[in-house]
Amino acid sequence: MNKLVEFYKLFNYSIFLLFSSSPLLSVLFVFLVVIQGIMPTLSVMLGIRLGNLIGHANQTDIFITSIAWVVTFVIPGVLAPIVSTLQSVLNQKATFLTQKKIMLSVSRINDLNVIETEKIHNDFETLSREASNKPLNLLVNLVSVFRDSITLVSLSLLISTIVWWLPFALLFPAYPVALAVSKSQKDIFNAFADKSGASRLIKYFISVLLNTALAKEIRVFNLSNFFMSKHRENFHQLECDLNEIRKKQILRPQGWNLLYLVTASSVMYWFSNHISQGEISTGELLGVIQSITFFGLTCQWGVYTLAYLSVCFEYFRKLYDIENLCQDERAMYFTLPDDKTIIFENVSFSYREQRCAVSDVSFQIKEGEHIALIGENGAGKSTLVKLLCRLYTPTSGRITLGGIDINEIDITVWREYISAIFQDFGHYVLSVEENIYLGDVANGGNREALERVCLQAGFTLPAGVDYTDLLGKEFSGTDLSGGQWQRLAIARALYSSNSGIVILDEPTSALDPRIEADFFKRFYQSTKGKTSITVTHRMGAVKNAEKVIVMKNGVLVEQGTPDALSRLKGEYYELVNIQKELWNAS
Repeated sequence: MNKLVEFYKLFNYSIFLLFSSSPLLSVLFVFLVVIQGIMPTLSVMLGIRLGNLIGHANQTDIFITSIAWVVTFVIPGVLAPIVSTLQSVLNQKATFLTQKKIMLSVSRINDLNVIETEKIHNDFETLSREASNKPLNLLVNLVSVFRDSITLVSLSLLISTIVWWLPFALLFPAYPVALAVSKSQKDIFNAFADKSGASRLIKYFISVLLNTALAKEIRVFNLSNFFMSKHRENFHQLECDLNEIRKKQILRPQGWNLLYLVTASSVMYWFSNHISQGEISTGELLGVIQSITFFGLTCQWGVYTLAYLSVCFEYFRKLYDIENLCQDERAMYFTLPDDKTIIFENVSFSYREQRCAVSDVSFQIKEGEHIALIGENGAGKSTLVKLLCRLYTPTSGRITLGGIDINEIDITVWREYISAIFQDFGHYVLSVEENIYLGDVANGGNREALERVCLQAGFTLPAGVDYTDLLGKEFSGTDLSGGQWQRLAIARALYSSNSGIVILDEPTSALDPRIEADFFKRFYQSTKGKTSITVTHRMGAVKNAEKVIVMKNGVLVEQGTPDALSRLKGEYYELVNIQKELWNAS
């Protein structure tokens, strides 16, 4: 019963997705398919009438019946291009809705711990790869099943008037064949889904050779053959695994096909005896022969249609599961409180089953305060800001804003309040202005604000480049240097008009010391009144910060003003001196 309920929900979900985009076209489409479905039965009925009229009616009746009989063969050909065109239109709309659902599903996953799992990547790979054809396949197969069902039911009713048990004899062996083929098709689909990791690796090795950012290194180290061999190894392994399943796909239904052959032969033997004894009229003879022809072809194609249909439902099951993966059932969220004080209360976090990235961290950030998070690589600095951005949820402890757990604040409101640039900031293949407007899409088009943040970030347009010009070599756009891309990303972070917190994670790693010093001077001026958090391991970036938080091995070891920490002569003091020695040595 549970399986039936589950299938009913999945069926409704899939049908709604297919037909909701254009209800009128869908109704017309179904109507034409019904006409196609009853044409074989009408043809059989007219064939029987024509056979019975021969020698017993005038020429006019025979002529009219003959014309009507011929029309039943012509109409499917007339309807075929119309149905095909409607099918194409509906598929295009369904494909768009499917792709939209995939993107919405991705966007709803707020916890990166979920989206970073291999299973999710594999599922999204399968969904994305099949998005352009599975809606069409489902539509085609649903139409075929619907049309074939009409044909089989109407033919069964017709030929049962001649021999009551004939429909059952022809249908019985078709059922196990359908099950066997369906099982094989499901195995193939699930195998592809399970091997999506290998498929992604194959695509990755291709993309490496096409990646303009990696082109220099690929050529300098002569890596083309290496990545081609990796591609070949993974492709061969995937092919071997799938071939094993394909063998079963070929062999599994053959026993049932043999049973079908025996049953059909027995039926024809029975008929041959009755025909020879004159127990069947000429019209019935023509009708039975035509019925068996239509019946056999319809059953044969129907078996494979049902098999492919089950695979399509497996695809939509994955889409349904992904869409409902991270639905938050809480009915109530808080808005931002008046008190904007941020407090980390005994926060600990681990990336899945790895060691603790941060452990029992507690500190406070007042509204409008400029904070610097420092420490060696792997100290937990970036993890803390990712937790603040709600990209992950603390394993224990909590982060509050004005006493409210930030996980209880409306996620949209919270994200609008935060602006951030991370170490691995995006290089978007968009125009210069669009790259900046991404910081506040709702306020896009404000050229005055755009020019102001470019000045604050120290970003200047390369010679001959306009704000509307496309960036990125992949589409023949202008490429930027590492420092220019970084300053552009900083401008994006500063563009947000509603943000009360600005986070910069290693924002000046690609800038030289002079530009870095000038940037931070302008940055602290431009973010006056806003809370700013700068993650860095370059000590020159923290001298203007109001408070420095020092992390080491995931633990907060010191916090205070730069001067106070210098006098303390602890971890901060040691890091400053190490960097001074490096600069002096260079």
